[in-house]
Amino acid sequence: MIVYSWKQFWNDFNNGDEALFQDANRPRDNDKFKLQAGIQARKQDLRTANSGIAAQWLFKSAKLQSWQSVITWNTATMKSSYTASDFSDIDWFVATDGTVLSAATIADWMYKNEKGVKEDPIIWKPYVNPMNWDIVIWKSGLYSITCQCIFIAPTWYSVSSSYSYKFYVALMLNWKASMWTQARWCGSTDALSVSLTARFDLGDKVNTGFLHTYTTRDFVCQPSIVLYRLS
Repeated sequence: MIVYSWKQFWNDFNNGDEALFQDANRPRDNDKFKLQAGIQARKQDLRTANSGIAAQWLFKSAKLQSWQSVITWNTATMKSSYTASDFSDIDWFVATDGTVLSAATIADWMYKNEKGVKEDPIIWKPYVNPMNWDIVIWKSGLYSITCQCIFIAPTWYSVSSSYSYKFYVALMLNWKASMWTQARWCGSTDALSVSLTARFDLGDKVNTGFLHTYTTRDFVCQPSIVLYRLS
């Protein structure tokens, strides 16, 4: 049925014959469709029930990271925007495949989508914000949080012997590892991630923790954190 934005019939129905039916006087929505019990009033799924509540945020960063002999979690400064000066430690980093990464290149990567177009990292309502290097939750609720770190190996890194080294990623909650994962093998460019759906409270601080045990040279680590507020 085609819905018109103006009155199509003298009786203000979408179809003039609808006025002849016994249920013509039942309540209707703004488009003159009948409100039907069990349809408009039924239980809604997570997406529709949380419209106006659900929100999404993406934060990224990068850091040149040396090795650890024990688990000592590192984090990178999380911000809404960056300049090349934020990544001066990465300037002219040479990756295993010979790619040279400059601080300007790293800054340009931040907040570009898969099409290479820059986009706002905060989608919908800003219930979380970067503050003092971490991401701070400003409204309590159920959140689904995914932490990921991309490890970019330095020149002369041998993939064939990478089983000798470990790579770790953690969800940091108030500066402690809430959960973490590790892999003993890492390619020239690889990623690890962890996810958690739980209640987080006002003032909680979250971040992506990472470390590696490759002793020869530093890795470029690109942590990111995606947060969905579900209720």
